Amino acid sequence: MRRASLAIGIAIGMAGLLHLTFGAAVPDRSAAQEPHTVRLRNGSVLRGRVIRFENGEFTVILAGTQSRAILHVADVESIDFGSAEAHAESPRAPEATPSARPAQELTAVAPAPVPAAALPQYTEYTVKVPANQEWTDTGIDLVKGQKVRLAVSGRVRISATQEVGPEGIEQADPDKLMPHHPSGGVIAVIGDDNDEFLFIGPAAEIVAHRSGRLFLMVNDGSPKDNSGEFLVRIQVGEPPRVGAKGE
Repeated sequence: MRRASLAIGIAIGMAGLLHLTFGAAVPDRSAAQEPHTVRLRNGSVLRGRVIRFENGEFTVILAGTQSRAILHVADVESIDFGSAEAHAESPRAPEATPSARPAQELTAVAPAPVPAAALPQYTEYTVKVPANQEWTDTGIDLVKGQKVRLAVSGRVRISATQEVGPEGIEQADPDKLMPHHPSGGVIAVIGDDNDEFLFIGPAAEIVAHRSGRLFLMVNDGSPKDNSGEFLVRIQVGEPPRVGAKGE
């Protein structure tokens, strides 16, 4: 059976708004900077700018934020580039070839693979959290019951002489939002109208206790004199199904 090598490329517009190839992204500077619409197979819709396709993953800068979403090609249903449309479809898996061994020699049957739909699906984002900013808008809207994984890297300064990692440091600060947790550690809140803060530290896995936008910052009562930033990798699970057991 003749096999063709897989290649993925998307050429947009007459001159091409964006050409996506393995390991490269070449924007056309003459193209209008209108947002792209990315539809995922789980029903989610993201809006922003598709800037790269590499190793089977799209990189998208979310509209109105500096947050980046990393999307695997298998999770993408389509991409609408505004003035011209292009659909990013998952490459088909090569057809299985018959075993070279005679059927009567097979002594064991391999277990059936788990359907992809039965596995938990996560959308990945990368967000920079400046230490001198009160709250960083991740651009991620959560639904109550949605699972979120966060992993934080980097180091920041919370004073002229004190450098800390995302775990923070035990230090008295009556003005910090979570006074019983380490200073300089990463914290989160869901929605901009409540004080139910969550300590993230270097890593955490949470279930959204309410629906709303996800915000991040360092646990410091006076962040304006801080410097540096943390890099937060965020994986967001699929929204819970309406009417699912336990909801």
